[in-house]
Amino acid sequence: MGRAAIKTFDPEARQPDRGVARRQAFLEAAREVFLEHGYEAASVNDVVRLAGGSLATLYAQFGNKEGLFLAFMQDQHDRFAREMRPPSDVEGLPLEEALQVIGAHFLRRLLQRDSLSFFRVMVSEGRKLSPQMRRYFASGGSNLIFDELTKLLRHAGLSESDAGESITYFIELLRSHHHFQALSDETYAVSDAELKAHVARAVRFLLNGLQLR
Repeated sequence: MGRAAIKTFDPEARQPDRGVARRQAFLEAAREVFLEHGYEAASVNDVVRLAGGSLATLYAQFGNKEGLFLAFMQDQHDRFAREMRPPSDVEGLPLEEALQVIGAHFLRRLLQRDSLSFFRVMVSEGRKLSPQMRRYFASGGSNLIFDELTKLLRHAGLSESDAGESITYFIELLRSHHHFQALSDETYAVSDAELKAHVARAVRFLLNGLQLR
């Protein structure tokens, strides 16, 4: 029998790259600072204080405050999109039930505190973004919802153009007054029963308009 190879332990093999870890720490701190204070009132010193490290390291990673802000926007958008992903358990459900599950998931996520804070920052600081970036960040995870809902209506027999147009209106029905009021009033709250009832009305409105049942 041959001798078994001796495995050597590489102390760096399981350690995350320090630069990557430091960048993520800065982004987590930036998320807290920018969502709380917006861009103008935010201080990079507060970001460094929360994340650790040094101001020089932050500037080496992001260039300046605006570079950090843009990186935060991208990171927050990606986080929001991941959490907005439609539930996987809707496959096989009747159309009305599937619309209810996806719609409720979308609205719950849209009304969460960090989502509202991100939207406020995006609107107030949108001038720092190109029109293309504004559209990209504004879409959030709604593109995932849009694609899933369009697929459901296409399966029910609608053309791609009719399905897409109908879902655009449906998403606005879901937002309705709740999103605006939650953005303008931090004390505004919607109970889960109210949310489900609101989504059910939007679903009925959509299906009655399309005469799909």
